[in-house]
Amino acid sequence: MWRYRAVASGGLVRGEHAGETASEVRSALHAAGLRVLDLRPLARRALPGSPAGPLAILRRQGERQLRARRGMRKSELFDALATMLEAGVPLVEAVGSIGSSGGSRPTSAMLAQVGDDLRGGSSLADAMGGHPSWFDDAETAMLRAGQQSGDLPSVIRTLSERHGRAGELSSRLASALAYPAIVAAVGVGVVIFLSTKTLPELAAVLTEAGQEVPALTASVMAIGRGLLAAVPWLVLALAFSGPLLVAWAMLAGKFGLGPPRWPAPLTPGVVRRAAAAEALLGLAELLRTGVPAVEALRVLAPTAGGLVASRLGACLRSAASRVERGESFADALDDPLWFPDEARRLVRVGEQSGELESVLARLGHRYQRSARRLIDRLAALLEPAVILMLAVGVGVVVMAAVLPLVRLQEML
Repeated sequence: MWRYRAVASGGLVRGEHAGETASEVRSALHAAGLRVLDLRPLARRALPGSPAGPLAILRRQGERQLRARRGMRKSELFDALATMLEAGVPLVEAVGSIGSSGGSRPTSAMLAQVGDDLRGGSSLADAMGGHPSWFDDAETAMLRAGQQSGDLPSVIRTLSERHGRAGELSSRLASALAYPAIVAAVGVGVVIFLSTKTLPELAAVLTEAGQEVPALTASVMAIGRGLLAAVPWLVLALAFSGPLLVAWAMLAGKFGLGPPRWPAPLTPGVVRRAAAAEALLGLAELLRTGVPAVEALRVLAPTAGGLVASRLGACLRSAASRVERGESFADALDDPLWFPDEARRLVRVGEQSGELESVLARLGHRYQRSARRLIDRLAALLEPAVILMLAVGVGVVVMAAVLPLVRLQEML
């Protein structure tokens, strides 16, 4: 059940309507002469033993993680499917051939079930939509639009290219940060070990001899003990962060709260630029395949997950409602954190000239190039900085160990 607020010939009306998806309910209300202003699912009480609340949220997060991990497999799957369809192979036969080609067991099982659904009369979008751990709403919307337009092979080819580039910027950023992170972790471990194991023994010798421990040695030992004491608290914080995020998601869904606004401005610009690039390219692909602008914004919003990109998802959901009320596409994208004034001006020009999807694609590619340059610059600066900090830290610890030895030699 969905609760709606809409405009009719007699004014503003409110009510409830049953439907599987939001798009289905909107279509039914539109056919009844209603212009929907707001639509949200009714909160339903979970039946005993049914997965709801934290379990449902964890399930959705697990499905999101599985989809992200299966990006390259889906790229190869879509590429093979598009090639066979372009060669004239029927859809059911193409799906069966790919499933029996010796891939992984989860892929073969999923394709076997998709083939059974196709033989039972389901469309490809509905058959793949039944596997949320593989395909999200944006992919099923593109497939449905491709089937309706009769251009399914090119849409599947677009999906293959999309997954081929998906995660490129995030992988590039992770690669740039991996080496400095490993070096920093090793350096901190060495400092903790030396300051809690080696230096206390030297300090004990000086204390037994009635000599004062050097100030640098005492300071390094205090820092090492502090770092060692902070490790359990860090582990506890990481252990409780997951349940806290689930609790926040439950409260946000129950009381209609939006995502927190503070994490996004504090994140590096390269992360925001990469997320905006993915969103713009996704919108361009959805519009190019024939998905309406409002539906494209709605199906793309849930794909912007995470603590940072959730604000981008909220911006896309708000933009969908505003476009549905008659505002322009450029005016609806009014969050300057993701879409600055220059980008909105270009979107307005593309909207007025009828080339909105090409303008969105060019903006997305521009943001990707900018993000790549920022990542390369970050990697070039971060690696020598971390090595220099490690050298300074180890040098200070070594000096803290040498000073007691020098004092012992003076005593002898």
